[in-house]
Amino acid sequence: MSEWMTRSDKMVPVDFSFIEKLNMVQARLRTEMNFKPADFEELVKLDMDELDRTVFPAIVLAVSGACGDNGQKPEALATIVQFVFMANRVHELMKDDLDIAEELRQFPVLVGDLLYGKFFLELCREKLLPFLDPLAQVIGTMSEGGISRWLSRDSKLNKDEWLQIIEMESASLTALAARLSAELAGVSLPLQRRLEAFGWELGLAWGVWKERLEKTLVQSILQRANNILDEISSGSQLQLQPLLEVLHYIAKQLNTDYNPLEAGS
Repeated sequence: MSEWMTRSDKMVPVDFSFIEKLNMVQARLRTEMNFKPADFEELVKLDMDELDRTVFPAIVLAVSGACGDNGQKPEALATIVQFVFMANRVHELMKDDLDIAEELRQFPVLVGDLLYGKFFLELCREKLLPFLDPLAQVIGTMSEGGISRWLSRDSKLNKDEWLQIIEMESASLTALAARLSAELAGVSLPLQRRLEAFGWELGLAWGVWKERLEKTLVQSILQRANNILDEISSGSQLQLQPLLEVLHYIAKQLNTDYNPLEAGS
């Protein structure tokens, strides 16, 4: 087994080669989320750990870096994908308890819709509207996964059923983040598909870990992601370092027991 699959040392602060761009994306997100007269944290209680804040922008920026795209549009795309992820997470906060006031029940929907509006506005600002259709499709897929989860809330799901939900809720967006970044960089369609598969495996491993499924399953999925990079390295001139950094970072984070209050911190 590869060294990156077995290391169990303590997690360290994120140290990507594209850390400056990642910091710019997160600063951009903080600026966009500074609502008046209230900050985002005052509107909804959305617990975001390091993985939640980092994974999607990191995938976009790693792919763009590997493809040699050093422009500003990858940063905009990273922000857009993160808005989609956050909007979906906020919508999940809506409760159907009978003792909740109607305004409290609906408020997460309003905030989530605002985030979806911001993602659309960024598409317009950055002249990335061709990406609207695939993003809209993946939003529908993620919502379908959420519905499946809700419908099965009183059932004991088997591994395949869990994987189907995780694919819709998580892997679909990480895969699209990688593919759109590759498309933005102008690489060939076959290479876009390989990078999309890489993003898919990262999101699938992350989701499996969050659902506390078998650790061996997480490891096997990460190994598949590593194998994809091996295939890419033998058939292209990509700079693999940013992709390896993301893979190693996620592998290290997923080598711990999942705690929703501490994950990734």
